[in-house]
Amino acid sequence: MTALPRVVGAVALLALTMCACSTSGAEGGEPKLGSVPTPGHLDAAQITTPLDAYLPSPEENYTLKKARVLLVNSCMRELGYAQNPQPLSRFSGEAYLEHGEFLVVPLEQAERYGYKEPPEGKDAGAGAESRYGKSVTDTQGSLLTGKVPTFNGKKVPAEGCEGEALRIITKGAATAEEVTMPDGSAAGSGKGGFGEGYAEMVVSSARGKAMAKVREDSRFQDVTELWSDCMEKQGYDYDSPSSAWNDKKWADASRAGKQEIAVAVADMGCKKKVNYLGVGIAVETAYEKQVIEESAEVLEDAKDKTARWIQNANQAIEAR
Repeated sequence: MTALPRVVGAVALLALTMCACSTSGAEGGEPKLGSVPTPGHLDAAQITTPLDAYLPSPEENYTLKKARVLLVNSCMRELGYAQNPQPLSRFSGEAYLEHGEFLVVPLEQAERYGYKEPPEGKDAGAGAESRYGKSVTDTQGSLLTGKVPTFNGKKVPAEGCEGEALRIITKGAATAEEVTMPDGSAAGSGKGGFGEGYAEMVVSSARGKAMAKVREDSRFQDVTELWSDCMEKQGYDYDSPSSAWNDKKWADASRAGKQEIAVAVADMGCKKKVNYLGVGIAVETAYEKQVIEESAEVLEDAKDKTARWIQNANQAIEAR
């Protein structure tokens, strides 16, 4: 070990530890790990873990969104209010629930934007949706939510056009108004139950429970320490990636400066060198499997309900 550079030697030792854990398990109740991957990327969009199996695809999520918008606008027109229809943003192909837990970005992105999101990476439909929200009139809002019983001599649906759209999409698979999440918290939806984004909420809770254990896992703490040592050798004093990512010196800046870019580049380089992402994925996978066993009922229920909603959404789109 003395003849090897500190980080390289430590990585080798950590790799041996990982191999041992995969066969005999770790002490202190930590779960065994399977093979530890060595990703050839630092791209959150390419990360997959067991809980992803309970999420709808980007295409399926867009189907739910499209159906809701079409149903709401159709309902509003039937009531005689055709102004300012809800906009439907273009399909981006991005997942609604992204893997941001390990704070990684492709090196070329870090070199240009530091820790900031690239302008082209922002949701193109967010602007239109934001403008729509600001332009909703009191009358329109009342029809959307059902605050008035009638309009133009026509009966407004219970909970308005939004409520009507929700009932059509969730028909035959409505949720309770309050659901116990995998992390033990209670989530309430109000009247009508949950709709679009329900599976993401359940999975997010489950992933949060798993990640709380990941951060306490000795193997993940070891690789975090290796990352910190690597950063120190480049002149940066950070004890964790989150402390670098959220450094106050650039947290409030709208654009990345030279120092932020330099730190972000060093950060990603050190993550690559110590296989921070590979170890993180392996440890997260182990804890997610535990959470799936513990919360199988609510996870399966969310998956099954979402599948039924997608069927209903496709039928609603075809009918219009």
